[in-house]
Amino acid sequence: MKCYIICLLGLLMISCDFDFEDQVNEEPDGERLVLIYGFISPDEEMITVAVSRTISVFDTDVNFDEVSIISDATVIIQNENGEQIQLIYEPTNKQYEAPASSFAIESGQSYTLMVTANGKEFMSTCTIPEQKIEDISSDIGFRLDSNGSRTENLSVRFDDISGENNFYIVGAQYRSLSFPGEASTANFDIERFATDINGDGLSVTANGQVFGTEEGLEVTIKIAHVDELIYRTLRASFLNEDQESGNPFFQPIIPPNNILGEGGYGVFAGFRITERQEELTL
Repeated sequence: MKCYIICLLGLLMISCDFDFEDQVNEEPDGERLVLIYGFISPDEEMITVAVSRTISVFDTDVNFDEVSIISDATVIIQNENGEQIQLIYEPTNKQYEAPASSFAIESGQSYTLMVTANGKEFMSTCTIPEQKIEDISSDIGFRLDSNGSRTENLSVRFDDISGENNFYIVGAQYRSLSFPGEASTANFDIERFATDINGDGLSVTANGQVFGTEEGLEVTIKIAHVDELIYRTLRASFLNEDQESGNPFFQPIIPPNNILGEGGYGVFAGFRITERQEELTL
């Protein structure tokens, strides 16, 4: 699951959160959950859904990284008009796909996901966010990190979409203007996860560590306006990975779930994404 989530942003009509620990305890020894993750957007060229099963035994801690891909599932998405498309398994990407050109994903519209796997049926519904971020500003410079050390920094700013509670994920890739080559990824750490908690419609800022600013940078910034379930899922994955090796007392965060059906777990939700490319100098 982690690989699928990271690759997704590279950078709800139904919300059925429940206590995953209780679900685990109720499962017979050796029973496996079917994991279903589908994040869809009008701004993406492909519609993708990942379907897998856990391979951990349920009388021990569940590790969401220990999964086995299900390649023979039936995966269907239906719009509000009852029109459907069946996604086809793509072995290279290990997920179910369909080109967005063959089935329109539209902002503000609701979609239903229907999956048949392991002889069981699962369903979930989501609504695509209507708006996306329109304007992004950025600059490069220096800042002090948590240890007081001076680091090179990419600052990204945008205005919150007013009138609703919003959740954002910020990412960027960059390369030197003087020595162009393979792009590097800016490290926004926990600041990649942003909300409008400071006030409706106010400016939101995220800072990411970069290198080579003295030569100037070509940056590609992506800001995703995401459903809260996507935000909570990716944030839980990030915090669990970040803490599990360095904090022996850390209690893993259980990711949310809105998949209906016995033995199913995961998230089906929508997002909008804005991309901006520019050249920055000190």
